[in-house]
Amino acid sequence: MGTTSISPATERLAGTARIPQSKPHMQRALLLSLLANAPSVIVHPAWSSEARSLFESAQEFGLAINSHDTHMLGVSGVGKSLSARNAKVPVVGSAFNFRTMAAVACLSPGETVIEGNASMLTRPVREFLSFIPELGGTVDDISDPAHLRVRVRGSRRLGGTTTVDTRHSSQVLTSVLLVAPLADEAVRIQCTDPGPVGEGYVDLTVAMMREQGALVERDGSAFLVRPSAYGARVHHLASDFTALSYLAGAVATARDGQITIADYYPSTLSSESEFLSVLDRLGLRTTYDPVQRSLHIDRTAPAAHHVEIDGRNIPTVVPTLAAVAPFIDARVTLRNAAHVNNHKCRRVEVMVRELRQMGCAIDPTYDSAGRIDGFTAQGRQSPVGGTTVASHGDHRIFLSLATAALGCRRPTAVDGTEHLHASFPDYLDVLADIGATTGAPARGDLITT
Repeated sequence: MGTTSISPATERLAGTARIPQSKPHMQRALLLSLLANAPSVIVHPAWSSEARSLFESAQEFGLAINSHDTHMLGVSGVGKSLSARNAKVPVVGSAFNFRTMAAVACLSPGETVIEGNASMLTRPVREFLSFIPELGGTVDDISDPAHLRVRVRGSRRLGGTTTVDTRHSSQVLTSVLLVAPLADEAVRIQCTDPGPVGEGYVDLTVAMMREQGALVERDGSAFLVRPSAYGARVHHLASDFTALSYLAGAVATARDGQITIADYYPSTLSSESEFLSVLDRLGLRTTYDPVQRSLHIDRTAPAAHHVEIDGRNIPTVVPTLAAVAPFIDARVTLRNAAHVNNHKCRRVEVMVRELRQMGCAIDPTYDSAGRIDGFTAQGRQSPVGGTTVASHGDHRIFLSLATAALGCRRPTAVDGTEHLHASFPDYLDVLADIGATTGAPARGDLITT
């Protein structure tokens, strides 16, 4: 297990940085390319480990590579003619990949086994696959103690009505929506909640589907998808605003900071615009130059003495906001993020616990059911750090804790460096480029308990 020491940012963090392209856009572009019976191009593909795993899974179902280099990926999909090349499709530890591949398997007439690793067994995944039999396929749970594994038999006669639980994740809804145009009959989807968590990601899915030819209608919490075909498409990926959050966080936690993100391509994702608005209220000003394609981040005063944040539509940046909260010149409270505890680890709970280990004064908040749904911090602090904190095998926890460590008084070690490949592989190099100091932890720097 790799551990990295993050030194206090006592000098000004400044300079120009670059961030990865959007993982959500990349994931959907790969799936839509597979489901199109036509060639597609993805410009500046975003190769996180989860995207590579999804790319390999799509190839198992017939996605063909036409061209592939650093700047462009050309592929040809198979539309309704997809069929799993092998009986088993591994997705490792990605719930998004598991859910979407299970949905894709519904279109394949044979049996397909979708397999995830042991970490997936503790997450709410298999209990939300009822859409498969409701639309005409079959699914069997064949898990063992080391793998989450389901066997799916698809059908050429898919269609009908399904109810999708959207209280805990938007990923199941996205999975059903993506495959629905290729069903033989119209697919009607009723959501259990009028406003799905992570609704911005649902909006992104629908927008990308429509751009590629799908017939999708929405009426409140219900969707109607009519049989249609995905056409050829050139996908220009937006920048990853979640990756942006860690650098914005560095501006907040460092003693002083002012950073410019080069080659920044904003998206129409409502979660992104909502997050940028949250940054502004926290006193982190972002200024975008559309000609230079640059986003400037600097620090100003918070909008109020108490900044309240709704985490429902911005799940991927909730850990970053927890890391930032103790370094804002205002009380910060975030709620409505209980669903974030269903991700790779119990992210809200873990962030509160590990930030306290670093010396931050941050407390959990609870919803009406008694679940931890957020946090509150009481204004700018100067935590001691000087300890080792755990990322729990989660790249977003590592990135967020590393961001918080910049504001501590002593170097802080964060374990789990090897998980950065899942979203922001060169984050530590980017930190070094803007003036932060990272490296192997020195024994004398850390407090032993």
